[in-house]
Amino acid sequence: MEAWKRVKVTVPTKPAIPKVALDDGHVLTASAVVVATGVTALEPGDVSWSEAPETRPLSPLWRAAPENLEGRRVVVLGADRPLGTWLRAYPQAAVHLDVLFSETDRYKIDEVADDPRIRLGLVGHVTVAPVPKGFRVTASHPDGGAHVFVVDTVLSNIGSKPAAIPGLVAGADGCCPPDEQHPRILVAGDLKGAPYAADRRGLGRRLESGSGAVLPGPSCCRRTVHDRQVIARQSIAAS
Repeated sequence: MEAWKRVKVTVPTKPAIPKVALDDGHVLTASAVVVATGVTALEPGDVSWSEAPETRPLSPLWRAAPENLEGRRVVVLGADRPLGTWLRAYPQAAVHLDVLFSETDRYKIDEVADDPRIRLGLVGHVTVAPVPKGFRVTASHPDGGAHVFVVDTVLSNIGSKPAAIPGLVAGADGCCPPDEQHPRILVAGDLKGAPYAADRRGLGRRLESGSGAVLPGPSCCRRTVHDRQVIARQSIAAS
């Protein structure tokens, strides 16, 4: 289980002191909590076109070391952007990847279509099941019929979702808007939602400091550190 899934944040009514409960039984307290857990990989069951109900969470492609894939038959679920990034990062890797993707990923395949190390397959639905020596993959084609084969490794490359921990107020998209949280719980980074991530990308920022977590909108990127500290104190005092 990923580390962010083993944490829960709460703010009791009286006294209003945030508590962060860890899975080892320890409870941390502070005047405020900044949550910047970012995003985590989508699993097959998170999208309509794939499922793997009997498997443990699949490892994401971006985490795979090329030496662990060489000489093995590997299926990659999804043609999200990290596929191209991974291939460019390891141009000499002697790997062969069967990339199964849905119609929603079709527009992403142009950047990798010429790489001889991959074989692209458009699918309507994919089911992954564990077998003694790997995984059985059943790929249903959009025009009918299915292809069943056994592989050594299946990697996830479907996309990402907010890594919201228990205790946060999340919207329908899984993101956690800052203005819907308790004043003493401050969310930062991609966990806030797409508008905030887009604003940082526009300014060439790859990371956002926790001190900017309390600011309600994209204008936060133009604030000074002093401004952010003042706003943080005001938010905590208001609680």
